[in-house]
Amino acid sequence: MNLRIGPYPLTLRELSGGLGDLGVLIPLEAALIAVNGLNPTTTLLGVGAIYILAGLYFRIPMPVQPLKALSVIAIAHSSAPAVIAAAALLMAGALALLSVTRAISLLEKVFALPVVRGVQIGLGLLLLKSAYQMVFQRPFLLDGQQSYLDVGSLSVHTGALLGLGSVVLLLLLVRLRAGPATLVVVGVGVAVGLLASESSSVWRLGPMPVSFGAPSAGDFWTALVLLVAPQLPLTLANSVFATADAAKSYFGEQATKATPTRIAFSIALGNLWAGLTGGLPNCHGSGGLTAHYRLGARTPLATTFLGLVLIGIALLFGRSAWEVRSLLPAATLGALLFYVGVQHIFLGLKVKTTVQLSLAVIVAAVSTVFGGNLAIGAAVGLALYWSSRWLSKRYGWQPQDGKAAHPFLTRMIGALERIVPSG
Repeated sequence: MNLRIGPYPLTLRELSGGLGDLGVLIPLEAALIAVNGLNPTTTLLGVGAIYILAGLYFRIPMPVQPLKALSVIAIAHSSAPAVIAAAALLMAGALALLSVTRAISLLEKVFALPVVRGVQIGLGLLLLKSAYQMVFQRPFLLDGQQSYLDVGSLSVHTGALLGLGSVVLLLLLVRLRAGPATLVVVGVGVAVGLLASESSSVWRLGPMPVSFGAPSAGDFWTALVLLVAPQLPLTLANSVFATADAAKSYFGEQATKATPTRIAFSIALGNLWAGLTGGLPNCHGSGGLTAHYRLGARTPLATTFLGLVLIGIALLFGRSAWEVRSLLPAATLGALLFYVGVQHIFLGLKVKTTVQLSLAVIVAAVSTVFGGNLAIGAAVGLALYWSSRWLSKRYGWQPQDGKAAHPFLTRMIGALERIVPSG
């Protein structure tokens, strides 16, 4: 049966691809609710609405993710909701200003392609690290403890068992194109979560009250120093320029609207909502685009489906947000993160010359050394790139782009992509 909604075919593969980025969204959103006290209804309501609107505008499955550096720092410092809201408003103002003045176009010329690809490799490595933590270090369920299964005389780590099984199942389904891979893996995870859950909490239906307001002047200063300063460079590198590059790589002419200027303005609008309602500060991450695309999403229907699901959960289960999130084991999310991380590294390695590859690897390596700080890696990469250009003009030194990438690298990437195929 071939169903269509407007110009887009509605398939299980599309719906499955829409769930590909839950591994990033759920853990950070849940932690911001539990640790920082964000409103669980406004977080998912805003993300769901942005998913739908951004997909329809850009005409691709545009992702919506938490602002990662901002979220992690806010969680570590137990920042108040007002400070997080102030940070979202500052991010909205900065990105809107860069978009309206077209300054984002000037910055785009500064961010050379090898640096952008290095950011993508670094993000892929971060996702692999997060996948490991999800499987081996996080509680099996969000409200539980590490779990072990006794098999004879052996005590098997339940998270490792489910994580490995989920990765194998995901790869098998993607390779055989036997069904909606992500839907199946998430469904298995929820089933395991229901069996393993010992929670006796009473679920309460209905949303949490939503209110509009503005933070105080003191909240803005704290937010600027603590949260916005480390987040803004990362947003430009990964959420604006790397996302525009990924959209062009994956969707070609279909992604003509996904320019850095429009992506930055879209992020600004999303954070305006988050700042005024106490919702989730958000962006359009390149890793999320890889997640949706590689797991089967090709049209806005994929992310519209996810947006409707998130809005439904926000309105029906806003008062039971923690219980809902506790049904999905961390190992299942880790399996999704592992797959997306590998695919994102593949994207970053697709450069034309050995010099470009070397620079991309340096950016990723520096980011990793500095605790996954992609902004520092990008800064070092930009310094190397533009200093080499200056030397070229000043002294006639001609590194240019060097020789074409070694055929062995191309063959190796091709072989790895056959082992870890895309959806």
